[in-house]
Amino acid sequence: MERFEVELISLNDEAKLYQNIRKVLVCGFFMQVAHKEGSGKSDYLTVKDNQVVSLHPSCGLDSTPEWVMFNEFVLTKRPYIRVVSEVRPEWYVLSFLSQSHQQR
Repeated sequence: MERFEVELISLNDEAKLYQNIRKVLVCGFFMQVAHKEGSGKSDYLTVKDNQVVSLHPSCGLDSTPEWVMFNEFVLTKRPYIRVVSEVRPEWYVLSFLSQSHQQR
């Protein structure tokens, strides 16, 4: 951050801190986002290639959010996503628009 002259800011509010971390991760992993698909409890559709995947039993989430970002794709008898965090669609859209703008 110092190299790019970005101000270092510390947050005392842990909820905002973790939310900001997830926002930044979406910027880097915007191609690894999936949204809830159909009536299945843990069925998701990946944004990149529209593949139906499920949350891996060891993903660590105790709920099934509408939008998730994942780090690992595991292919067994079924395709799973693992190392998952909930994200909001507006974070994804802003990230995608930012990436498109930088490519111009």
